[in-house]
Amino acid sequence: MDQSNRIPGEQCQNRALLLLGSNAEDAVKALAEARNSLAEETAVLKEGSLWRTAAWGFEGPDFVNQVVEVCWEGPLDALMRFALETEKRMGRVRNPAANTYENRRIDMDVILWSGGEYQSDLLTVPHPRMHLRRFVLQPLVEFWADWMHPIENLSVQELLTRCGDENLVHLHTNN
Repeated sequence: MDQSNRIPGEQCQNRALLLLGSNAEDAVKALAEARNSLAEETAVLKEGSLWRTAAWGFEGPDFVNQVVEVCWEGPLDALMRFALETEKRMGRVRNPAANTYENRRIDMDVILWSGGEYQSDLLTVPHPRMHLRRFVLQPLVEFWADWMHPIENLSVQELLTRCGDENLVHLHTNN
């Protein structure tokens, strides 16, 4: 299905929206390091603001999140592999035995892409829980409110309006 009319302002073959997040003591620095890593691998088209929210699904320090839009010309799995390698290089340790969410220095998730739906053993796009999470939707609305969720057939703005998650999301300040 041609998605070009569903993604406003398309300027490269494939655009992807990633949500970067950290609840480490150096969260802002960790996000900058992740952005720099992305910029070395591909064109970063736009960076959203930094947003702060309480940990979601577990007790822990607040998270700082940011949406980054990139131009990605390769297979989408390659972008996810790059994100996972960046997380590992930055010190993230995934605990396969954990049955809950955990603190992390960096988390990089592919949320949406201009190609619509994508499914592999490594990656599902749109992110399967994005429409349930205000900490994903609020940062997306900043610049990408008109992007469409290809399964729900709703814009990001409409998803935020319908989102039942009551976790507050605030612009991050350095205070």
